[in-house]
Amino acid sequence: MNSMKRIIFHIDQNCYFASVEMISRPELRNVPMAVAGDAKARHGIILAKNEPAKKYGIKTAEAIWQAQSKCPDLVLVDAHHEKYVFYSKKLREMYSEYTDLVEPFGLDECWLDMTGITADYDEAERIALEIRNRVKEEFKLTCSVGISFNKVFAKLGSDYKKPDATTVFSDSDWQEKIWPLPVSDLLFVGKHTAEKLAKINVMTIGDLAGTDCGFISRYLGKNGVVLWEYANGLDDAPVAEAGFKRIPKSVGNSTTTPEDMTSDRQIEKTFHLLSESVAERLRKHNLKGTVVQITVRDRDLRIYEKQRILYKPTDDATVIFSAAKELFKESYDWSKGVRSIGVRCTKLVGCDSGEQLSLFPDMQVPERDSRLNKAIDDINRRYGGSVIKSAAEAEPVSKKRYGSGVASDPFHPEDDFQ
Repeated sequence: MNSMKRIIFHIDQNCYFASVEMISRPELRNVPMAVAGDAKARHGIILAKNEPAKKYGIKTAEAIWQAQSKCPDLVLVDAHHEKYVFYSKKLREMYSEYTDLVEPFGLDECWLDMTGITADYDEAERIALEIRNRVKEEFKLTCSVGISFNKVFAKLGSDYKKPDATTVFSDSDWQEKIWPLPVSDLLFVGKHTAEKLAKINVMTIGDLAGTDCGFISRYLGKNGVVLWEYANGLDDAPVAEAGFKRIPKSVGNSTTTPEDMTSDRQIEKTFHLLSESVAERLRKHNLKGTVVQITVRDRDLRIYEKQRILYKPTDDATVIFSAAKELFKESYDWSKGVRSIGVRCTKLVGCDSGEQLSLFPDMQVPERDSRLNKAIDDINRRYGGSVIKSAAEAEPVSKKRYGSGVASDPFHPEDDFQ
């Protein structure tokens, strides 16, 4: 008996943040507009832009001043994350009317498994058009839809033609359409990987597909094998059920301070805040980290990362902070001020996965510390915000030093899950 032919959709909202902002401000639809971070807090980058702004060459993640140099009349709009989450949830609810297999990929993208729901690619195109029309009529947004027999090619299809378009890569014509595309178009081929592949004259997806798998494995490691399989149409990853929550591979938090940090005390205070946040979210997900990693960016925007394997998995802020502090002291020589830092726990394990007991009392986290952390989390969840703060968080912060930052939260940390 032959297995049923897979039909996978990938739906990508066009210019999502900017499009959501234009729902309440339709006058911005025909002028160059961008959603931007807070320049005063030094989060001054472009987060999203509309179609008129794209025509000026404005790109996501470039500095505000760069975008304004391309388009002096660019209208900048503040980001409203709660709006983006709201519309994202409503869109997923609509997709769930077609299938119960709806897997988010960020706020503005989703995979839908339409296998067995659509008879063939022609019917799939008709349903994609219906979804696109509903998105316009019900939400005043637009989306592009990619249709193929696996998730990777479906996503490639949604990127292929924008805005408000449908692209099909069927199981009979995908090679002639996909293999000529730049290898950088393939999912998870970033700038660094594309540059490395270019050194061996792998410029297109077809070049990668035709390269010996064993050689790619030796050249790029196990990730190279995955990319080779993608290029050859061998992705068979399932689409998760609607409501499925992916277990994060890492939990991190970073911040850019209003002014460069120039002392160990400033760094330690910021590490305290970030470590508290990371530890709290680890406990929320019933996870512990076995590796602590720090990221440091100096005033010249040079970045370096250091990491350390912990003796035992942890969700305790004190342990995370101590590791982060030591990593920084071991490797930073204070030749320049620090613009931003981040703390991340990786190689996560479940809280019930067991752990090796230590022969040394000072390596053990007392049971009362675990109970205390849980009690603090429960109180903060019950009464909202951070009712109970660590001493580092509660310490007053000079407005002169931190500008417009609020004393209890001067850094506006940026949460990061992967």
